Formats: sequence, structure tokens, C-alpha cells
Amino acid sequence: MSEVTAIGRPRKFEEQTVLAAVMDIFWEKGFEGTAMSDLVEATGLQKGSLYGAFGDKRTLYLKALAFYDETEVALAVDLLSGKCGGYELEAPDAGYLRIAALLQAVIDAVSVKGDRRGCLLCNAAVDQAPLDSATERSVTASLECMEEAFLEAVRAIPDFVASVSEGRRTARHLLSVYFGMRVLAKSGAPVAIMDDAKSGALKGLHPL
Repeated sequence: MSEVTAIGRPRKFEEQTVLAAVMDIFWEKGFEGTAMSDLVEATGLQKGSLYGAFGDKRTLYLKALAFYDETEVALAVDLLSGKCGGYELEAPDAGYLRIAALLQAVIDAVSVKGDRRGCLLCNAAVDQAPLDSATERSVTASLECMEEAFLEAVRAIPDFVASVSEGRRTARHLLSVYFGMRVLAKSGAPVAIMDDAKSGALKGLHPL
């Protein structure tokens, strides 16, 4: 991989590769635990090139969060909104199935893939959002996007939501369960606990 183009910016495909590597390092080690040497090693770029193309460590962290939103969060939103996964909008139990599939994906990440990294968004919410306003804005925007996606899925469950406010409360409850499960995954909790959390969250949704 060449480090930069003639104008000092990585080519587009290189930029995505670099951001993915940066995201993975921050995801694994957190902001404070990540050194510039870690980022240099992960990306294959020299420190000067990394700074010149992407900015300082804080800027890199924000870019990693944005990349996480565009990839990991977007996948979850697409599943909840019926854009992937085969749970069509017109199916009577589509909303229920989409919610169940997303919660199951958290469990499968651990039980099938052995992935206990948890969620970069959760990590940022706890670790850096209280300390940095730009991180807080990024986290808040992603959380709001996820909430709206859960709400869309809830509204796709016929005869379940009696009011707009009830739908919103249900979406926020599901959002809390989802991110709670991601934290449980990172903490090393047994899969059975996450499975119980999923079952409890779905119990009140009453699919047709």
C-alpha cells in the first residue's frame, strides 16, 4: 500500500482500509489504551503520514466512530428497517422478527464467532462522551438513529402499539436491552444471560 497520493490524501479504497484498521484498534483498546504506535502498526502508515492524512489521535477517534456508524450501526439499522435479512415490511410478524434477529446477532457474535469486543459505540458513550463534546455528539446521533430504527420495527408489529408514546417507550426499552447485551458480551457474561435478556425483551411484543 502506498502511503498517500500526490495530493497528500489516501486513495478512497485505502482510506476505507485505514479507517477500518483504526476503528478496530480503538474498539479493542479504547481511546486511552491506544497509542499512536498502535495506530501506526495497524494501518501501515508512518506517523507523519497518518497525522497528515487523518489528523491527530482525537480526530482519528472521531473518524473511527463515524466509520463505525456508517458500517456497524448502519447494518443494525438496515436489519431493523427491513432493508436486509429477508423480513419484509408486509409480513405480519416482520417487526418482531427483525428485532429478534438483531438481538440474536449479539448472541451469535459471541457463541458462533467468539467476538467479545462488545460495541465501540457503548465504549465511547462510557469512556469518552462525558469528557469530549464532539464524541458526545457522535454517540448521541448514533443512538438516536438506532432508536428510530427500533421504533420503525415496533410499528411493524400490527395491533401492538396503542399510542405513539407507547411505541417510543418500547423502542427505548429495546435499545437499552440491545446495548446492555453488547456490554454483557464484552464483560464475559455467559451466553445464557444474554439469551434470557433477549427472551425477556421479546416476551411482551406479542407477534401475530
